[in-house]
Amino acid sequence: MVRISQNKTASNIQQDDEEVGKVLKKLRNKSEEQIAEIVAEEHKLSYVDLNIFPISVEDVRNLSEEDSRKHGIVLFQKTGTEVRVGIVDPKNQDTLAFIEKIKKENNWNIHLYVISNSSFNKVLKKQSEAPFLENLESMKISLSGEDLEKFENEFGGLIELKKRIREIPTTQIVSIIMAGAIKMKGSDIHFEPQKESVRLRYRIDGVLQEIGDLPMDIYKFILSRIKMMGKMKINMRDIAQDGHFAIDLEKGGYNVRVNIIPGSNGESIVMRLLNQSDILLSVEDLGIRGLAYEKLQKEMSQPHGMVLTTGPTGSGKTTTLYAIINKLNTSEVKIITIEDPVEYEVAGISQTQVSKERGYTFSEGLRAIVRQDPDIILVGEIRDEETSDIAVNAALTGHLVLSTLHTNNAPASVPRLIELGVKPNLIGPSINAFIAQRLVRRLCDCKEKYEPAKETIASIKKILSIISPKAKVEIPKEVEYLYRPKGCSKCHNLGYKGRVGIFEVLTINETMEKLILEMAGEKELAQAAIEDGMITMAQDGILKAVEGITSMEEVWRATGQSEFLEEIYEKLMDQSLSRSIAISKEEMQTVSENISSVEKLAQLIRQSNQKNVAKYIFASSLLLGVGDIHVEPEQDDVKIRYRIDGILQTIATIPLNEYPGFLGEIKFLSGLKSDVREGVKDSRFAISLEEPFEKITETKVDVRVSIILGGYGETVVMRLLNKSAVALNLETLGIRKQNLERILEASKKPNGIFLNTGPTGSGKTTTLYSVLATLNKPEVKIITVEDPIEYQVEGILQTQVNEKEGYGFSTALRSLLRQNPDIMMIGEIRDEETAQIAVQAALTGHEILSTLHTNNAAGSVHRLLNMGVRGDDLAASANAFMAQRLVRKLCGCKEKIAPSEQEKNEIQKVIATISEKSGVEIPQVEFIFKPKGCEKCNNIGYKGRTTISEVLVIDRDIEELISRGALSSEIEDKAVKNGMITMAQDGMLKVLEGETTFEEVKRVVE
Repeated sequence: MVRISQNKTASNIQQDDEEVGKVLKKLRNKSEEQIAEIVAEEHKLSYVDLNIFPISVEDVRNLSEEDSRKHGIVLFQKTGTEVRVGIVDPKNQDTLAFIEKIKKENNWNIHLYVISNSSFNKVLKKQSEAPFLENLESMKISLSGEDLEKFENEFGGLIELKKRIREIPTTQIVSIIMAGAIKMKGSDIHFEPQKESVRLRYRIDGVLQEIGDLPMDIYKFILSRIKMMGKMKINMRDIAQDGHFAIDLEKGGYNVRVNIIPGSNGESIVMRLLNQSDILLSVEDLGIRGLAYEKLQKEMSQPHGMVLTTGPTGSGKTTTLYAIINKLNTSEVKIITIEDPVEYEVAGISQTQVSKERGYTFSEGLRAIVRQDPDIILVGEIRDEETSDIAVNAALTGHLVLSTLHTNNAPASVPRLIELGVKPNLIGPSINAFIAQRLVRRLCDCKEKYEPAKETIASIKKILSIISPKAKVEIPKEVEYLYRPKGCSKCHNLGYKGRVGIFEVLTINETMEKLILEMAGEKELAQAAIEDGMITMAQDGILKAVEGITSMEEVWRATGQSEFLEEIYEKLMDQSLSRSIAISKEEMQTVSENISSVEKLAQLIRQSNQKNVAKYIFASSLLLGVGDIHVEPEQDDVKIRYRIDGILQTIATIPLNEYPGFLGEIKFLSGLKSDVREGVKDSRFAISLEEPFEKITETKVDVRVSIILGGYGETVVMRLLNKSAVALNLETLGIRKQNLERILEASKKPNGIFLNTGPTGSGKTTTLYSVLATLNKPEVKIITVEDPIEYQVEGILQTQVNEKEGYGFSTALRSLLRQNPDIMMIGEIRDEETAQIAVQAALTGHEILSTLHTNNAAGSVHRLLNMGVRGDDLAASANAFMAQRLVRKLCGCKEKIAPSEQEKNEIQKVIATISEKSGVEIPQVEFIFKPKGCEKCNNIGYKGRTTISEVLVIDRDIEELISRGALSSEIEDKAVKNGMITMAQDGMLKVLEGETTFEEVKRVVE
C-alpha cells in the first residue's frame, strides 16, 4: 500500500500520484507477456508473443478493425482455411460466440492463442495502417522548425502529387515518385494495376510499403513515359519487357532497371534503383563478427579456391561479394567479373555481362575468362552443371572464384553443389567458405524496450546455448529485455531505418570434408559446423536483437531456423545426458551393504526418506546387474520389480501416498510434465555416479523410460543401458564354439544378409553389436539404423528412426545407402519395403545385419517370403540366419543331482538328433544340476545369463530348398543333417554341462 503524508500540498499529492501511476504502468508493461502466458496455461490454450511474430497486413485485414476492437480478438495469420486468432480474454463468452460465428460463416479452421494487450495493439496498428500518401499530412502537422523544413524538402513533392496529380505533367509525376523512393531509401518501385486504380508501393529496407493509389487514366501516361526512358516498345502490351536508364544527381547517380509484365488489369512495372554508394561497403562494415569474420578474412585472402555467398534474391549476396572485391582490388591482381546484368561499375576491374541473344552464358563467359589469366573471378551466379564444373576447376587451378548460389543456408550449399554435378571429393579442396546471409531491418532510435515472455526467453537461451566457445562471440548471460519498433518522423513512422546483415560462415575442415565424402545430410553438416564454431543466421540475428540492433520479429521473418536449432539443442542435451540423477560414493556404499538379501534391500528402500528412494533403487539396480525396473501401482501399494537375468522379481513395495513424489521425480528427470497423464510417454535420462564403484566401470548409465497409464495409475518401466554389464565381445556371450565359428564366417563375407531372430529381450541386439565390434575397422564404413540407439559405438555412424516424422526403417535405409557403406545394421526388418530394400542392398555389394521376429532360424525364410521377397533373391542374398534365447546361468553354488526319468528321456531324445557333422561330442545323460543359492547370487541360485542359439548357414542345399519354396520344417531338417545345432539341442547340452537348468531351457524353448 502507498501512503501519502497528511501535511503534503495538493500539488505534491498530484505529483506523487503521477509517480505511482508511472511505476504501476511500468510494472504492468513489464509483466504483461508473463500474465498472458499464465492465462493461456490456465485455459489450456496456446500462447503467442506477436511482438516477435512477423505479421502481414493482408492477413490481418481479413477481420475488420471494428470487429477486432469490439470483441477483443485479432486475426494474425491466414493460410487457406487455416486461421490463427489471438484473444485477450478467453473467459469472455461473447467473444467466444463471435469466434464460433466467423468460423462457421467462412468455413475456417480456427487456432486460438492468448495474446497480451501490446500484441493486440500491434495488430490493430497494422489493421489501421493507411497508405503513406494518406499519412503525410498528419505527419506534417506534428512537426516544426528544422524537422518541418526537412520534411518539406523530402516529401513536399509527394504531397503536391496527391493534391494536383491531374495538373502536373507526366514527366514531373515520374520524377516526384522516383525522388520520393530515393529520399525514403527505397530499393524498388512497384506499380500494380488493380480494377479501378493503380497501387504504388516502395520496397524500403526489404519490405514493401504501400504509398498510395494512382488514377488508371494517369497511369497510362506514366507507363508510356517509363517505357520511353527504358528504351522499350511503347505499343507492345502483351509481352514482358526489360529496360534500363540512368539518373544523375548531385550526390551520385542511380542506375534504374525496369521490368514490365502484362497482367489482367494492365501492365505492371517494377523499377530497381541501384546506387553506386550501396557497394562501397567494406568487409569490416558488413556485420560479420567473431570467428566468422576471422575465417572470412583468411579464406578470401587465399590465392585460390571458391567463396560462395548463398541466400534468396534481395538478401545482400551481391553487396557482400563487392565488399570482398573492394578489399582485394589492388594493382597487383587482375579481377574479371561476369554478371547478369552488371549492376555496379567498379574502377580497376574488367566487368562483362551475359547475353542470351548472343549465346554468351555464364558457362561460356567463364570459359573465356579463364583464358584471360585472371587472379580473381566473380561469377554472378552458379546456375547449372556446366558453370559449376568450370568454376570448381578454375578454383582448383590457381584462381580465386567468387560467386552466389540459391540455397537456404550454408550447409545446404554442399548438397546443392552435388546436385549440380560437383563430385564430393572435389568440394573440400575447392571451397574456401560458404557465406549464407539475410538482411534484416535495423531498428530506429525510437525503438521501445519491453520484457518478453518466459517462453520467448527460454527459446532464445536454448538457441544461444549451443553456440560453441570456438565462435569467439560474447553470449549474454541473461536476456531481460528485447526491443520492438515504435515509429517517428525520422523513420517515416515505420520503426525501422536501414538494414543490417545476419550471417553464417561455413569453412571446410577435416571433419566437414569427411562428412561430405560420406554424403552426410544438411542437418549433420550443420551440427558439425556449429560444434566447430559456426554461428547460424538465426543465432547471429538473435544476438543482434538482444543488443537492440533489430527486432526478434525481423529475425524470425528472415531465417525461420529456430525449430532446427532447438532440435539440435535437444539432441545435444540427449547426448550429454544432462538430465541425470547423481549418486554419491557414500550412497553406493550404503546400498552395497544392504543387497545380500531381498528382505534387507526392501527394508532399506522402505525406511529411507523419500528423496533417497529413487537413488537407492537405481544404485541397487546397477549393483545387481538389473536389466529393467518395473514400478507398478496396485490397489494397496506400489511394487518395485527388477528383471534380473531375464526374470522379474519383486524387490520392494512403497506406500501409495509416496508414489506421486517418486513418479514426479522420474518425470522431472525424463523431461516430462508431472501434472500431465497420457496413454504412453517415452523419454530418457541418466544415472550419474561420482566415480566407478566395484565392478561398475561406467560413471554414466543411460536409462530408457516408458510411462504407461494403467488401471491404478501410471506404470513406469525403465531399461538400464549399462555398458559395464554388456561386454560387446562375441566370445563372452556364451555362444557355443561351433555356432560362433559359423557366425564369424557368415559375417565376414563382403556382402549378403545375416539375420538374428528371437523375441524381445532375447539378446539379439547385443549379439549384433558384438558382431559389429569384430567388423569395425578403420578401412570399413559401417552405418546403423536403430530404434532407438542403445549403445554408442566409436567408429560407427549410428542413426535413429523417427516414425512420427515419416523417417522409418525403409526411408532411412534408402537414404543411407546413398552414403555407400560397406556394412549396415538395421535395427529390425518390420515390413515388406524394408525387407526388399535390404535384400537388394545385399545383392548389390553391401553386408546387411538385422533382426527379425520369428521363433527359429528356419522360420526366418518364410517370414521374408511372406514379406514379398522372391525366393531366388533370398537364396542368393542370405549368408546365415541365427536364432537365440537367453537362459539364466547357474551360480557356482549349484548342486549336482540325478535327472528324473522324464528329464532323462527328454534330454536323450533331443541330443540324439544332433548330427555328426555338427562337430559336437555328445555326452552321457548321468547328472544335471539345480540352483542352491548363496551370498554371491543373493540366494537366487543363478548369476548372469548365457546364450542358447542356432545358426542356419545358407549352403547350396538350403539355397535350393528356399528357391523351390520348401516348408520351414524341411529346411530345418536339412540344416540339422548338415550340422546345424538347434536351440533345443544347444540348451540340453548346456544342462548336461552344468551351465543352466532343465527348467530354464524348457522355459524358453518349445
